[in-house]
Amino acid sequence: MLHWIATCLLSSLLLPNGESSDIIGGREAIPHSRPYMALLKTERSLCAGTLIKADWVLTAAHCKVNSSTTIQLGVHSKTVKNKYIQEFKVLRSIRLNYDEKTKDNDIELVQLSCKAKLNKAVKILPLPKKFDDVKDGTVCDTAGWGSTKKNTLQLSDKLMEVSLPAISRKKCAAMWKSSIKIATNMMCTFDASGEKDVCRGDSGGPLICKKMFRGIVSFGPRICGNPELPSVYTFLTKDYNNWIKKEINKKTNAIY
Repeated sequence: MLHWIATCLLSSLLLPNGESSDIIGGREAIPHSRPYMALLKTERSLCAGTLIKADWVLTAAHCKVNSSTTIQLGVHSKTVKNKYIQEFKVLRSIRLNYDEKTKDNDIELVQLSCKAKLNKAVKILPLPKKFDDVKDGTVCDTAGWGSTKKNTLQLSDKLMEVSLPAISRKKCAAMWKSSIKIATNMMCTFDASGEKDVCRGDSGGPLICKKMFRGIVSFGPRICGNPELPSVYTFLTKDYNNWIKKEINKKTNAIY
């Protein structure tokens, strides 16, 4: 567990362009149609996240949120100012025994320096209410900012989204073979054409299946849009939900 203290900061400042998330074969999202999306900037990299309470964002542990991370809500374009953008520092960042080698527990809770002002462009995405596996073939959605082409650093200024079919854990494990273990707290999506995928920097964004928050973008093949390997997500299990609620409800001795 890692803890940081910061003062509350709300502004309309825009982040500079940098290494970003990749949505391969996606489409531009309608502005503010995904008001739960958070943009996380740590040093030279970008990640995505999900607003789950007015002052809490859920993301991937490998994004390595720290005291220098800034988090923006209400963003559509990274370079065009809009009146809904809210920017925060990090009060606390909490990880759950993340293993960089196995990718196990790739989940991180981030407490914002103050509560967001909820409006049409900034809303909460509820945690799931059921925890059964997502059925093979279920179409799920995710979103992020950045490159829209394979193997390039050509970035998208605007939020992009993509629909991807889920595949069973058994199929996913068979495709990854012995290179990595697909655990029960993971789930996968796979587009056999290789034309649609998530990629580096989409990390931490939500996977939404049948209008329910089911996963967090975690990892995938070295080359995005690989027609032979699925992308993998942290699956929001009942245990993860209990951990999230427990951490959020903890009283801390943080000094402001």
